[in-house]
Amino acid sequence: MYRASFLISSAVSRFRLIGEAPSMRALREQIVRIADSEAAVAIVGESGSGKELAARDLHTHSQRSAHPFIAVNCGAIPEALMESEFFGHRRGAFTGAHQERSGFFQAAHRGTLFLDEVAELPPSMQVKLLRALQERSVRKLGGQREEVVDVRIVSATNRDLSEAVRRGEFRQDLYYRLQVIELRLPPLRDRREDIPLLCDAILSRSAGGRQAVLSAAAMERLRAHDFPGNVRELENILERALALMPDQTIEADDLQFEPGLMMSNALASSATSLDHADAALPMCLLTHLRMVERALLRRALRQARFQRAQAAQLLGISLRQLRYRMQRLAIHEYD
Repeated sequence: MYRASFLISSAVSRFRLIGEAPSMRALREQIVRIADSEAAVAIVGESGSGKELAARDLHTHSQRSAHPFIAVNCGAIPEALMESEFFGHRRGAFTGAHQERSGFFQAAHRGTLFLDEVAELPPSMQVKLLRALQERSVRKLGGQREEVVDVRIVSATNRDLSEAVRRGEFRQDLYYRLQVIELRLPPLRDRREDIPLLCDAILSRSAGGRQAVLSAAAMERLRAHDFPGNVRELENILERALALMPDQTIEADDLQFEPGLMMSNALASSATSLDHADAALPMCLLTHLRMVERALLRRALRQARFQRAQAAQLLGISLRQLRYRMQRLAIHEYD
């Protein structure tokens, strides 16, 4: 059975980001170095890689740690409500504004304001945010008085902001305001050695007092997966396995990956191997594609214990499509 056993120094244990890979050690060191700077920080990383955790670690290690950390998902706020949500509003500023209300900037005063998915801000709000950052003050919707605010801005995105600037979707002046210091989070597939540590932490947190361990085969299967959804996907897989496991051991067959990801990951791996200059090209493209497709179908059938409906779900295709492909490729149940 597999269960991680590890010691973490008191300094490292203050971090929410888990990992001992060189890239994660370097990231933690960078967070400590820049924690007390007042410069804006932009966190860049794929979805599910832990951008908010990095922002919270930055806040925890800063001189602002005794003050609020306010996290805002910029993509979740309707454009019509953005100004009120960010800067607050006066009573009667609009229909339904029955009382005065502070916004995110006032709530984060002397602390940290974390703007997640900042690339989703509409142009009108980009202008207003830029002004607030330049003036270090905000005005409530419907108000006349400027309120001085002292906040450190930390932003995050899984998009290429510089490309958004080139396309005219994001203001260049706001980009430079936000991108003073950049933190890059590595994807989980680039730090596979951290998967055991992450599994241990997730199981300890989510098992609800039960003892839960991963078999060696289950751990190997996790380490072989590419995790396009990163740590969030790993959490989802383990929490699902915990909910369904009959005893305290999670076996390889208990790990359910998102439908369709098996096929996309295997195809990506095949394409990558052929992309190298010294790789021998197949004699015929169609022949190679049939070989890849046949291998994928057989792998899915074995994983699903030859239950065709489950295999089709793993592959992200219909049962009818699976039957057709099995017939076309001469795949039999137990070959």
